[in-house]
Amino acid sequence: MSKMEHWETYNTTGIKNESLYRYMSLDKLMSLLTTKSIYMPTMDRFDDKLEGISTYDITELQWHYETCFIEREEDIAPAMLKDWKEQKEISASHLKSISKKMIWNQKAHYVSCWFSSDRESDGMWRNYAKEDGFAIKVNRKQFQDKVKQSIGLNTLSRKQNIIVGRVKYQDFPRVIENEQENTVLYLAFRKDESFQHENEYRIVLVDKSQEDKPNFFSYQLENFEELDITIIAHPAMKDDVFLKAKTDFEALGEHIKVQKSELEPFYQLVDRVKQL
Repeated sequence: MSKMEHWETYNTTGIKNESLYRYMSLDKLMSLLTTKSIYMPTMDRFDDKLEGISTYDITELQWHYETCFIEREEDIAPAMLKDWKEQKEISASHLKSISKKMIWNQKAHYVSCWFSSDRESDGMWRNYAKEDGFAIKVNRKQFQDKVKQSIGLNTLSRKQNIIVGRVKYQDFPRVIENEQENTVLYLAFRKDESFQHENEYRIVLVDKSQEDKPNFFSYQLENFEELDITIIAHPAMKDDVFLKAKTDFEALGEHIKVQKSELEPFYQLVDRVKQL
């Protein structure tokens, strides 16, 4: 099977940002740099428990969830109680079916999540990296090409495909108003608008095989040293920690550059002024 048969891009038209960021701990970053591979967990390990939901099931979920978990028996009129209990059993069955499908989809998708922007994000620093953490920055097109070039190195099976692209953020409570417009071609590229601040660009490996699968995939990058990498230190990082990290990271290859965060003054100005 050719690389092209394993490869697809999705929702990439009109992207203006040239860069991708991933915010992470020192250990995770060092693992990426030394193994020269992208760690891709299955979606069932993510905080968003609606990953992989279909358009139809979004609308079904809202109705049946309210019946099972929001409405209270004591609030139901006595004349309607029998019908309500019957409906609750039906809703419970629907919710179990939706959950089962979602979990299967989540376990069939391995995902690496990146932040699409040409500037650092204070929110991403606070959510995904502590004071000893880092952000890795790459050129989106170069990185995407490198992922594509590496398909052969990862010996994908006929039931495995790589898809890269932007997440589509949708107003889940109102998806029913236009289900056709809100349909996505690939389930890993849909999230609710409440996650829109993450501005996600994903590398997704879809594995539709039926057998038991591991809960992560390590995607090797071919000719890793050809990938230009900028590593950015957390804006609250102390100078001695930064200098050691800079020495350690840049020793791994000339394609790796380490710099301080552009947000450092917002985090450190007051404390630094006291030292003057």
